[in-house]
Amino acid sequence: MALAIWLGEAASADAQSAPPSAYTVKPSDVMVPEGETLGEFRRMIQPFKNWTLICDESLKSKRRVCNVTQSIVNAQGAVAFNWSLIATADGKPLMAMRIPAAAGVGAQIELAMGDSPDRIVAQTDRCDANFCFATIAIGNVLKRHIRAATPCLVSYPLPQGGPITLEAPLDGLSGVLAKLK
Repeated sequence: MALAIWLGEAASADAQSAPPSAYTVKPSDVMVPEGETLGEFRRMIQPFKNWTLICDESLKSKRRVCNVTQSIVNAQGAVAFNWSLIATADGKPLMAMRIPAAAGVGAQIELAMGDSPDRIVAQTDRCDANFCFATIAIGNVLKRHIRAATPCLVSYPLPQGGPITLEAPLDGLSGVLAKLK
């Protein structure tokens, strides 16, 4: 027992005299929601073609919330467009979209799908330092294009640099949704 105490005292003395470290533990990238405790919350990330399924689960209450997301990045790796299929508290599906903050509040995001094409226009309603946000309900037109895996052309204006146009494929989304059932 005396040896254990002596070793403990020696380790304590070493810790007190050691210079501050240039290294530290990196905190988890997963933010634990308010009301949850570390070790009682789990995040599952599952990749699919063009989409990622992210599910958060409270191990205490057994409640699970999932969303499906896709990010389109530019040549420098910065997010040019992101959208997530989410559900309201009462289960209604929505598509939450994010574009660079430079677009500003009120910027129009246009989704063009199919040969005709079917067009859906949303307007950003708020921005933070990084992104502006818009949300649309998942109606019959979008459901039809999700089932058909139609290519989706996304466009929005940027005050500096003009219009941005990119493809955000719906291909793979119906496969993710089938796994959720």
